[in-house]
Amino acid sequence: MSTGKEPFLSRWSRRKLDSAKDPVGPPEVAPETKAPPATAVPPATRPAAKTELPPVDTLKGLASEYQDFLRPGVDEKLRQSALKKLFHDPHFNVMDGLDTYIDDYSKPDPIPQEMLKSLKQANRLLFPEDAAERDREIEAETARAAAAAGSTPAAEAPPLQVADDPRMVSEPESPPTRDSKPPAKPA
Repeated sequence: MSTGKEPFLSRWSRRKLDSAKDPVGPPEVAPETKAPPATAVPPATRPAAKTELPPVDTLKGLASEYQDFLRPGVDEKLRQSALKKLFHDPHFNVMDGLDTYIDDYSKPDPIPQEMLKSLKQANRLLFPEDAAERDREIEAETARAAAAAGSTPAAEAPPLQVADDPRMVSEPESPPTRDSKPPAKPA
């Protein structure tokens, strides 16, 4: 921070105005350097032409053999066929550990019928005849068990009598209001 007596904003304003007054000079140009004279490229380092490249079928898998196919000026189809040959080489054709999901999931694997029949959710939707038959069997079995026990079915049973207990009597409840207190618990 400044120890001067001039306030910060005044100093900032003054410096901004001073920088606006100073004209921006032309950018400094670096001294010119002379470029070395251009020399002809020796024939050994020129880009390989199509006629100089070996046939793709004769390549053995060494990476150095493929360098000529990757230079500028090589036909794109020839370059792609050379790369295809390179990546079919067992050295480069290695599956990574991410091949877990390469299966064809567009064809669903159906659930076997026996497993579907064991699913409770699928019984009524997929097998309505079987479900209706099972319901009839259950009803018949229940009726046989009731007849064997000599009791009446639950639908025909008389209602239960509840003893007159003052604690069992319930009063209709009204919705709570702001001023209402919570109901007191019986002791």
